[in-house]
Amino acid sequence: MRRAKRTTTILLALLLALAWSGWTRAQAEMPYYQSTDFNVPILVGWQNQSADGVAQFHRPSAAATIRATMTTGADAQSAAAADLAGWLGLANLAAPVYSGKVNLADGTWHVLAHDINAERSASQLARQAGDRFIVITFLESEATSRTLMLAIAQADEMLDSPEPEIDNALRQLTQLRLDDLEAAGASALPGGDWLVFQNDTAQAAGSLFGNDSYIALREGPPGDLAALADAWRNMLLGFFITPDNSLYLGLGLAVSLLILATLMGSFAWRARALQKDLAMIEQLENTDAN
Repeated sequence: MRRAKRTTTILLALLLALAWSGWTRAQAEMPYYQSTDFNVPILVGWQNQSADGVAQFHRPSAAATIRATMTTGADAQSAAAADLAGWLGLANLAAPVYSGKVNLADGTWHVLAHDINAERSASQLARQAGDRFIVITFLESEATSRTLMLAIAQADEMLDSPEPEIDNALRQLTQLRLDDLEAAGASALPGGDWLVFQNDTAQAAGSLFGNDSYIALREGPPGDLAALADAWRNMLLGFFITPDNSLYLGLGLAVSLLILATLMGSFAWRARALQKDLAMIEQLENTDAN
């Protein structure tokens, strides 16, 4: 019996050690920014400029910043615009040069693109979450280039390529078409494979995830566009709302108190039974003595 208990204890300890090892390894591989409202992956290789309630990462070599936050507003588009204007200190923000919607696993996202001025362009994804709005922004601040990120539902889900959506994005946001660019191969990145097309003055990258195409466009000298797009998509797909576990906490406390009360009642019942047994023993002793 003792040997069985010892074996069970050892097995439980091993299982706990394995679980702890797996959790710590996962944390090391995918560190997360955590707040009371939401969680997003920390972008490896980017400067972490996050603050309370705002996850923000900057890549100086690309003059790029990716930012995630939650804000209030009348609707997703106005909330995203107000957040961008407040972040950049803008009194006015022109209408977006692109506006669309895409249905992802966690809801409908509004996709927006802004040409802020000659140096800055911004791409935003926003959706409602309760009485607030999630806003994820990609900002590029480089005078020699213009970089935009979009998510577009596939026009033909039978195609295993984002090329139609790349061509559509180029047509809407530039003077180019996909035929004006040359295929530069595929880039295998942590978030997936990206097809890259480019010439001397422009670059486009696209990747499929589910039934949607994730598109990145760059006008200017070619850069590491696929890596920027992969980081932006990882931020989007890795975003999740911090769950409200207060109900489960209350339930757990109630069950714990019930178990404690039952245990205390058991002790009291056993003590009373022992008192009765002791009284009977004393009575028997007195009877024998007489």
